[in-house]
Amino acid sequence: MRNTKRTVLVSKYDYYESFEEFPFNSEFNNTKEYLLKNNFSFTTTNDVIKELNEAQSKILNFWLVEQRKLLKAFDQTGLEDNYQNRNFLMKFYNESLNIYMKVVTQGFVPRILKAKIDFLKGDALLDIDKEVNLMHSWFTKAINDLINELYKQSGVYQQSETFNNQYQQYTYQQQKQSKMSDQFSDINWAYQTLGVNEKSTSDEIKKQYRKLAMTYHPDKNKTAEAKDKMVEINRAYQFLKSINKVN
Repeated sequence: MRNTKRTVLVSKYDYYESFEEFPFNSEFNNTKEYLLKNNFSFTTTNDVIKELNEAQSKILNFWLVEQRKLLKAFDQTGLEDNYQNRNFLMKFYNESLNIYMKVVTQGFVPRILKAKIDFLKGDALLDIDKEVNLMHSWFTKAINDLINELYKQSGVYQQSETFNNQYQQYTYQQQKQSKMSDQFSDINWAYQTLGVNEKSTSDEIKKQYRKLAMTYHPDKNKTAEAKDKMVEINRAYQFLKSINKVN
């Protein structure tokens, strides 16, 4: 199960925000509570939460774009799909999650979430789009460094300046091979967990989610296996919502 539940201190304002949704996302409930307790209006508070959700969604999608490059690199190593090689690649996949978590904790929280409260209090200016683009550049560098390390350790290291050319020269023969990337794709995991695919519409995904809930929800099924399955289903559904696959 892809459990990444964390809490992060919002320094200066002395409260913790929860990041319970995969891969490391928040619904900003504690921020909402903080703003309301400090006499910000419901309208202002809701507008802030909307802005934070939009920024978070952009950051997540930027990360997914960069992570796909890593998954393509998994295929380009030419490694066979077996237990040993999956374990080898898993450490790079996990590091891509760590990269996302670090950008959220060291970038998003202080530079956007906290800075937004500073802005509301008149203590600072804030350009959210500029900050989001900065974090995109962090993802790009960190993932490219990770890909180079993957190539080095797998024996097919390429110089960074040739990576883009190699990325374009993805041959038919490679496509015929069992794709290691499929084993690590978070979007594939979410689709497979819900029993849908990339062509499924938002309404179809919602319908399938409700169908699964009727089978595995604790009110319908009291087994421990069903409880774990429902947690996984909820995580997959929330992940697709966070990347705007579900409206």
